[in-house]
Amino acid sequence: MLSAAITVLFSLAGLVAIASIAHSLREARAAWARLMREGEVLREAMAFEASLIEMSLRAQALPARRRAIAMPRQTVLLPLPLPVLAAA
Repeated sequence: MLSAAITVLFSLAGLVAIASIAHSLREARAAWARLMREGEVLREAMAFEASLIEMSLRAQALPARRRAIAMPRQTVLLPLPLPVLAAA
C-alpha cells in the first residue's frame, strides 16, 4: 500500500513538472515572437527616419568635400635599443 502511494505521488509530481515546463515553453515562444515583431517595427522605423535625415542633408546642398590623396610617409629608420644584459 505504501509503495502504491509513493508511486502515485511521484507520478503526479512528474506530470506537474512536465505541465510546468510545457507552459514555460509556450510563454517563451510567445515572448520571442513578440520581441521579433517589435524588432522588425523598430528596424523599419529607424530605416524610415534615416532616409528622412539623408534626404534633408541632400536638400541643404552641402559644400563639396575635399578629397584626400594618400601620400607615402618618409620614415626615419632609428636603431633599435640593445637589450640590457644582467652581466653588464
